[in-house]
Amino acid sequence: MQAWTPNLIMPGVAKCGTTTLYDLLVTHPEITGGKEKEVRFLMDEGDDLCREANIRSKGLEGWADEYADGGKGPFKVWLDASPQYQFQKTAFDTIAALDPQPVVVFMFRRPSARLFSLYQYCRYHQGSVPEIESFAQFIDHLRAPTSANFQRQKMLKNGWEDTRFDRCIEKWSGIVAADRLIFTSAEALNADRDAVLAGIAKATGIDPAGFDPDAPRQSNPTVRIKSKWLAKTGGKIARRLPNSGPIRKIKDMAKAYNSGSIDKSEKAENAELLRQLDIEFAPAIAAMQARNLLPQAQ
Repeated sequence: MQAWTPNLIMPGVAKCGTTTLYDLLVTHPEITGGKEKEVRFLMDEGDDLCREANIRSKGLEGWADEYADGGKGPFKVWLDASPQYQFQKTAFDTIAALDPQPVVVFMFRRPSARLFSLYQYCRYHQGSVPEIESFAQFIDHLRAPTSANFQRQKMLKNGWEDTRFDRCIEKWSGIVAADRLIFTSAEALNADRDAVLAGIAKATGIDPAGFDPDAPRQSNPTVRIKSKWLAKTGGKIARRLPNSGPIRKIKDMAKAYNSGSIDKSEKAENAELLRQLDIEFAPAIAAMQARNLLPQAQ
């Protein structure tokens, strides 16, 4: 008999609104997340973000330990929202072999918008690419052959390929049954979040009326970090604290204190480059439009 496993997994895609969707989902009384929002139990060996508790160290049955109730609480849905799973072979192979399979939800975004968000996150929030001073520079470094600094971070190393959502759709459609696989997008969530949540509720067998209608429209916006030392120190402390509602509010307050505004004019200034990227990612955009994932231009 297969060990208990989460029955709702969000394997991607980073910088596409996964945190916003996660925060909306866990407002439902029948849904719970892990002790950490990103459980990361199915990370590849040697990955920088792989936690000590993983499928190799604890076996499949150890997944339950990453939930406060051990998978035995009064819930119908246990959610693992780990967008890194998109490019993890361990996650792909494990999810493919699960029986029964979980509901798998992918969040996409207009490719050019996703790349721009990734750029702003890396430049203003993460501070991991100090030599990058413009979106054009970022795209040049991201394209193959990816620059050496980008090679050291998987989200950047795979940044270009991960934005080919047509390939992601084809890959995951090959291992997850159609009635268990949901593709949505930041644009779809923004246009009609009730419809997106209702689709997930139907797939997981819960009451679609259970979500909080007053939940914030957006979570985890990109900001400029004022003090990298404070962010690093706070991050170490935060990882030792539970991911409960009150604690998350305290974490959000601390982040807000150490955050400043980013340059809001950059998007308009890069309109032509964004348009060129839309042309370059035309296959990905066509695949999203075929599934009604781009209800409005961004």
